[in-house]
Amino acid sequence: MNDPNGLVYFDGEYHLFYQYYPDGLEWGPMHWGHAVSTNLIDWQHLEIALFPDDNGMCFSGSAIVDYNDTSGLFNGESGLLLFYTAHRVTGDGHDDYEQDQCIAFSSDKGRSWQKYAGNPVIPVPGFRDFRDPKVIWHAASQHWIMALACGQLIRFYRSENLLDWTLCSEFGAAEGAHTKGPWECPDLFELPVDGGQGSRWVLIVGVGAGEDSWGSFTQYFIGDFDGIHFHNENEPDRVLLMDQSRDFYAVQSWSDTPDNRRVAIAWVNNWLYANKIPENGWRGMMTVPREIRLVSTEDGVRIGQRFVAELDECSYRQHKTIVAETRRQGTHIDLATAQSINKPLRGLLTLKMEKDSRVALYLSQTQQPDLIFQLDEMGVAMHYQRSGQNGCEAFDRYFPFSVHLPVTDGSDSVSLEWISDNGCLELLVNDGLYSLTALQLCHSAAEGHHAAKMVVENGEVLIEKSETRIPD
Repeated sequence: MNDPNGLVYFDGEYHLFYQYYPDGLEWGPMHWGHAVSTNLIDWQHLEIALFPDDNGMCFSGSAIVDYNDTSGLFNGESGLLLFYTAHRVTGDGHDDYEQDQCIAFSSDKGRSWQKYAGNPVIPVPGFRDFRDPKVIWHAASQHWIMALACGQLIRFYRSENLLDWTLCSEFGAAEGAHTKGPWECPDLFELPVDGGQGSRWVLIVGVGAGEDSWGSFTQYFIGDFDGIHFHNENEPDRVLLMDQSRDFYAVQSWSDTPDNRRVAIAWVNNWLYANKIPENGWRGMMTVPREIRLVSTEDGVRIGQRFVAELDECSYRQHKTIVAETRRQGTHIDLATAQSINKPLRGLLTLKMEKDSRVALYLSQTQQPDLIFQLDEMGVAMHYQRSGQNGCEAFDRYFPFSVHLPVTDGSDSVSLEWISDNGCLELLVNDGLYSLTALQLCHSAAEGHHAAKMVVENGEVLIEKSETRIPD
């Protein structure tokens, strides 16, 4: 599996579709897999929703609830609409393909799907990379808006009936990050800014893997969308990353969620090695769903991320808490003990650090720390490192990496929320202003030994709060 698709909430269920190849463990003719949940945590797999046909494979896209039967496809009732890209191979060359935009619809809560007889709703435009439709309702202009990835640009289309679409603008020339790979998987939404400072529009864009050491990654833009044009409020060359690590791609958010929450999920992988990661009868996973918000910082409005609150409703077999304890150099603190059955670990940690102190966290790797926090006169800096190899040249070249970045400006405190699951580590630093999501290749700790620990390597730190949970 790869990209999450068609995220929509309808009649008590969260729908998660995803790019899926059921007949192999490497990328192949794309279907849409389908799962549903009532709580974003426990998922039920349903039958495959979309299959390739004479129009091509079914590439990424989005979903909406057509509450008022605007499309005329539901006989006056409400229904679900999927928007997807049909991808057709036209020759033997790597670049011999064409793409257009199509619709499928369901009148039975997504249990069966019918492709629209009038497909495509937007035909081939005359260039190759033309994909991943994200459709939203824009209340101010009273139009449906479609954001499409078109080479190194995002095109915006508008419609009154969800079937007939008109091009209204383009965004992206000389804006943000560009590689040799295409832009992909746009998302578009408006959110209030924490603190009551109005609202902003967010445009999320996946940047396809270039021939470099980083591969595919996710950037975002903050600004205004008036129903026709997106206006970036930052300098054009400012690159804002949703994640500072390697494996956070094809981000999409749910439409029609209760209480106007903006909940998003991403594919945990990177196209530089996606087909070569170790497998165990399956290959590919999603992040834990996260709630997205906007935060006002000294540098401008930025995205903040939190794991969804539904995690707090889970029951736990192990729960360890440390509050207001000072630890000095050489101290080892066990955060959780390994269980006989692999279970995800969830942790919360808030530290107040003495100058020149250094703390190492072993959250998924046993031979080296995943994360190091160090305080100097500039504030707290974070260092993340990952190792791993499997004998594949591309994997061994690109998978190991490290990243170093400041996470506070003069402050001596840092907070961390983390989840370590079977093969994945998700880190949210300083209330989610920094995110690091990474595949992990390591042997689990033996039962009865630490599954996560903290080591004070230098100086002194105050553990203001540490909480670690292992679910039932």
